[in-house]
Amino acid sequence: MSIDPTQIHTIAVDLDGTLLNSKSRISPLTHSVLQKAIDQGKNLVIATGRRFYSSFPFAKEFRGEVHVVSNNGQILRKSPSAERISESYLELSLVQKILHLGKEFHTPPILHVDKFEEGIDMLTEIPITDRIYHNYSGGDQSRTKKVGDFLSADLEKILVICFLSLHKEDLISLIRKVSALPEASELRCILTKIPGVSYCVEIINVSVSKWSGISNFLFLKGLDGKGVVAFGDERNDLEMLLHSGVGFAMKNAIPEIKKSVRHITRYSNEEDGVALALVENRIILF
Repeated sequence: MSIDPTQIHTIAVDLDGTLLNSKSRISPLTHSVLQKAIDQGKNLVIATGRRFYSSFPFAKEFRGEVHVVSNNGQILRKSPSAERISESYLELSLVQKILHLGKEFHTPPILHVDKFEEGIDMLTEIPITDRIYHNYSGGDQSRTKKVGDFLSADLEKILVICFLSLHKEDLISLIRKVSALPEASELRCILTKIPGVSYCVEIINVSVSKWSGISNFLFLKGLDGKGVVAFGDERNDLEMLLHSGVGFAMKNAIPEIKKSVRHITRYSNEEDGVALALVENRIILF
């Protein structure tokens, strides 16, 4: 299917495995191309499973306004102000039920919360530096608060319930238990492997995805999805790739994603795949 570059108004891009190279950096070439896109009037939306705090610095590398869809669609904020545009929190009664289920699991969960302005991104029952968290988030304690027993804590603004394990089967078993809850239809369980850490299952609202966050941005701007070109490499990118006017799986994407979309970049994230696809298809002009 041919691409009409004149119809593209928004570039939506995943971070890890897509925009970032193996050193977790935006290469000079990719930065130059995307900055040119912004300068030419294109919208840039970073759509990531990361929390806002760890994705915000990449948005700030660019001059001009950049929107960030973080936590797999739970939060939409914009750079450079960090202003929150939209949010989606888990129902606290449902959080309590999942936490009760989690008591049967050998690793206490990590709760991602929307308290960026307060300097808090995650809540834990034990220190994040404990070995059972497998160096999650690099063991960074600066934006993590230990609250003791979740079931007796005063919780609010919960975005994600995250369970970790070195054994994928343990998390699959947990997903089955969550799926047996009467409210299971309200939840989405995302199972991924975090490089250098462990397997991870993130539990979020079912209506939330990277695409739902992008849709909130489009509604705000009065734009349609046909003018979006999106790039991704993992399962949590699939919806945005399928719903965007043009969806590119990265050359290094998992097979499931490559089989599901019409376009695949000629180059990987290590080879400036996003930038070269934008230039080759004349979406960005030099």
